[in-house]
Amino acid sequence: MRRFLGACLGIILIPYFLPAKTLKTIHKSQFDAKSAPNVLLITFDTTRADHLSCYGYVRRTSPTIDRLAAHGVLFENAYTVEPLTGPSHITMMTSLYPQQHGATINGMHMSTHPRPILLAQIFHRLGYKTAAFISAWTLRKSMTGLGRGFHIYNQNFTYHYKMVNSARRGNQVGAASRRWLRKHGHSRFFLWVHYFDPHEPYVLHPQFAHLPHMKNAKIFPISASVDAYRAAKIRAYDSEIAIDDNDLAKTFKLLDDLGVRDQTLIVFVADHGENLGEHGIWGHGYHINQQEMHVPLIFSYPKEIPQGERIKANVSTVDILPTILSYVGLHFRVPGQSGYSLKPMITNGGKDAPARPTYFLVYSEPTLLPPQWMSIFWTWAETKRIPSLTGFVEGNLKVVSSGSQDALRLYRLDDVFSQAKPVSSKGMSIATLTGYREGLDSWFKATNRGMEPQGHLSKEDFEMLKSLGYANP
Repeated sequence: MRRFLGACLGIILIPYFLPAKTLKTIHKSQFDAKSAPNVLLITFDTTRADHLSCYGYVRRTSPTIDRLAAHGVLFENAYTVEPLTGPSHITMMTSLYPQQHGATINGMHMSTHPRPILLAQIFHRLGYKTAAFISAWTLRKSMTGLGRGFHIYNQNFTYHYKMVNSARRGNQVGAASRRWLRKHGHSRFFLWVHYFDPHEPYVLHPQFAHLPHMKNAKIFPISASVDAYRAAKIRAYDSEIAIDDNDLAKTFKLLDDLGVRDQTLIVFVADHGENLGEHGIWGHGYHINQQEMHVPLIFSYPKEIPQGERIKANVSTVDILPTILSYVGLHFRVPGQSGYSLKPMITNGGKDAPARPTYFLVYSEPTLLPPQWMSIFWTWAETKRIPSLTGFVEGNLKVVSSGSQDALRLYRLDDVFSQAKPVSSKGMSIATLTGYREGLDSWFKATNRGMEPQGHLSKEDFEMLKSLGYANP
């Protein structure tokens, strides 16, 4: 690990940000516009990999996603960089870790001085039609900065989540995105659609309350005979995945109807997972358990990507942007890029995949920085910018550190997805344990930009995020 860490840091220490004129170095002549694909990025909120049937779950929650995996490549061990919606999505769009782009918690805008380059800006520069359809307040463009580069950034929220209009259902965001696609589907496009439904409070959808079971399943939900309350919540959660999967089928059919499916790179991923009562924990954002960090990741592009492949190598959501650019044929490295293109790994079916550590972290309270109208608390909030937990996986070993000398935890990852077994460090040398800790410390120090908090929240923003469970009363 140490040898590879040195190589990693050599890349990481490249200056993170260059002036906005960097985008001007991208020219349409640098890629073949005739052969470059459309790109459809689908993100499901709060979706555990091990609750999708293509990952071995007994309930058939995801027939549409299963078919996508059958026509593409599924990564069995993909990890989010942080289990929060805002920071995670910004990482996907920048190939930067949260401590690099500056948005370390929900409600924090990415750095504006300087600004990271976004995937949508690159596509805009290349002449693509660009559109985003999001379904939760957490991703509002004024709050995150994700609107740059999109011709359309649709954030029309229609239903009350607890107290206020702050989200919309999957069928609503899906229908809105398909209206846009019918109009622009014959142009070169980059379309991002975000589904929010698999999120607390879980709503049981009657038409998906009794999902058929998969044969040869490896993962089973808790039995109602053991814990009726938890079983009911898990059934509702599963139904929310299923209802969004059902809507997604309409989008894929539209691609077929438009005759553009074979010319479209589809990327399916979740921003993070969810604790469903394991160890008495519900929700996400505070821990780096497998249930929160292990996410589904699928790439499908019939013209170039093998069909039905499964790759075991550990990968990260920070790898999404460079992988997409590779398939577009654009040889452009985003300033400060921390991810790697997965295209060589996909082409080789995962053979000889580089054995590099995959990093992640989570920040301590508060889960929401005080907005500008509470500016008296900004000095206090600045002291909360050190992560409460950092970690990495390498092979089937997972290492988690809280930063203190006696809090290094080791886990062996199970063959069953999202399961990890504690490993005793008694049989390991002090040098090995010291190397793990130093590796995590070095990674964080090398990537931490120490960004000033970017406050773009109004009182309304604060109330909306509180209604979504991302702010303390």
